[in-house]
Amino acid sequence: MTSIKNKEQFFKDLEDWEREYAAMDADLTQREYDILGGDTLKSHEGMMYGRMYNDWKRRKGYDEETV
Repeated sequence: MTSIKNKEQFFKDLEDWEREYAAMDADLTQREYDILGGDTLKSHEGMMYGRMYNDWKRRKGYDEETV
């Protein structure tokens, strides 16, 4: 069971996940850095954004029950 504290921490971390993920040791392309920096997503880039988000959650230790 997930505690309220874990959920609170998750939502706090979520506010800045793009900046944090860009600083992690992930093998990102320049376009991925651009997207994390706020560039507009093209229609075919949604899955790439989702992959980065899921990788960030995994690296932070957040499981599916947390969110």
